[in-house]
Amino acid sequence: MHVNYEKALIGPERTIKEAIAQLNESAMQILLVADANRKLLGTVTDGDVRRGILNDIPLAAPVERIMMRGCKTLPLAERHLASAFMETHAISAVPLVDESGVIHDLLLAHAYINEREFAPRSNQVFILAGGKGTRLSPVTNILPKPLIPVGEKPIIEVIMGRWRYFGFNNFVLSINYKADMIRAYFAENVDRFQIEYVTEKNYLGTAGSLYLTKNTVKETLLVTNCDVLVDMDFDDFFHFHRKNGNDATVVGVVRHVKIPYGVMQMQNGKLEGIVEKPEYEFVVNAGIYAIEPDTLQRIQDEQYLDMPHFLENCRKDGMKVGVYPVSAEMIDVGHWDEYEKAVNWSNRTKRPL
Repeated sequence: MHVNYEKALIGPERTIKEAIAQLNESAMQILLVADANRKLLGTVTDGDVRRGILNDIPLAAPVERIMMRGCKTLPLAERHLASAFMETHAISAVPLVDESGVIHDLLLAHAYINEREFAPRSNQVFILAGGKGTRLSPVTNILPKPLIPVGEKPIIEVIMGRWRYFGFNNFVLSINYKADMIRAYFAENVDRFQIEYVTEKNYLGTAGSLYLTKNTVKETLLVTNCDVLVDMDFDDFFHFHRKNGNDATVVGVVRHVKIPYGVMQMQNGKLEGIVEKPEYEFVVNAGIYAIEPDTLQRIQDEQYLDMPHFLENCRKDGMKVGVYPVSAEMIDVGHWDEYEKAVNWSNRTKRPL
């Protein structure tokens, strides 16, 4: 399929921060780093951004510091071989270049393959769906937060659909508030998911509720909040966790924050300076985790515990807690000001829901 490859072009001097924004805006999952004559110098994907972050390369650094050099390309005359070429080399995109290396097009694998196939996995996905959703009141006085619609489906079904796309279809829903409505929805409307339910008698926090399943989990447990959408590859996240031998891994999303005011620097009550409308980059907790069974045994029964405290305790005790950084878009549906973003995102995402 022909795409507007110009949306994927980026100069080598542009910053990594700018590359992240362009990756999200173009929705092509790849950028083509090129000189002023459009000669291909390298490519940048979310994986390249992640490696840069893990290697402490600042987001203000030029994108050429993280780009993949010597990437796979096809000559213009071999366009017809694109599908087999991408399958052979296990890549999702290939630039078409002339004999001088000048870019003429970009071909994407999803144009040839309707849906990437992932082997089914037996790992459970534990969804924290028991909260009251007070930030979304008064709607949540009537509907539980997991059933608030995003487009044509409730938010929890959208999240489950994305996990299912990557081969994870064994769900455990931790429920409490308006639990009967959640059970009834899936019983009457949806039969494509394998679902078990556990019920919190009291609100136990984002980690405390895991005690309900800790004695039955035999392999890596995936955990997610029920109100956050992240356009990421859950299969790659799972392999990252296992490959690094982590006891727990948390997904971190790169967020750019601009303060719309002058920020004062003070010491002992005296003004030291004013930074006008500063901008910062943070890696924030996305509320998505991979946790090993032995790690879960540290959670005490029926005791309130939030996930940040749980992970910090694990880290202090010498356990290996990793971070899987992604530059993808993250939408917190638990805030009304991001709700419209979630609806637009669900309409444009290319992965099945």
